[in-house]
Amino acid sequence: MPPTQRRPTDDELLDAACAVFAELGYQATTMDAIALRANSTKPTLYAHFGSKKDLFRRLFQREAAVMQTTLLPVYETLPGRELSEMVQAALGAGLRYGEDNPNGAAIVSAVMNGDGPDPELGHGLLDTLIDAIATVVEDTLRRNGRDPGPLGPVLAALMWGSAIEASRVSHRVTITGSELVDWITTYTIGGLQATLARSLAGQRLAPIDITGETEA
Repeated sequence: MPPTQRRPTDDELLDAACAVFAELGYQATTMDAIALRANSTKPTLYAHFGSKKDLFRRLFQREAAVMQTTLLPVYETLPGRELSEMVQAALGAGLRYGEDNPNGAAIVSAVMNGDGPDPELGHGLLDTLIDAIATVVEDTLRRNGRDPGPLGPVLAALMWGSAIEASRVSHRVTITGSELVDWITTYTIGGLQATLARSLAGQRLAPIDITGETEA
């Protein structure tokens, strides 16, 4: 009798799917392309995952878990450190995650930018990461005797969005990971120092008139 072909595991199929989705994007990826990359068959994929949409959800959940496992322990070490150290440590952890998991990082980034079967798929991960960064910002303010109010989540969202977009765009130009960290750190610290200084002084931002109208 001929030897029985070993059945692929879920993770092996997801690894193949991760590579194809990262290369082609969600819409352009087919189950045939994934099966070919996995050296498997389309019926096998359907048997394991049910549909392309469900397969992608499983893949994103796996990659989101890897990102959280990598980043959250670093964020927990940030409170009490100098501002520049905090920013560099957080950014460095994110870039290392991307370098170690290029396909997974591409999947997470794509979902954050709306590519996938569900526009809300990445909201849970985003909220978790922003909450973790907000905790650091709020701790910094409290240690300086200020009530952070709503400032923590707002600053955390701005920092995260800037870092994600800078990292995504950096792939189009020639820049090293360390250079990127330096640039984003300089940009982020400038904004943070100004915002925190105003908060520590008890000042509030003046509302901006977006109507373009002027008082007579």
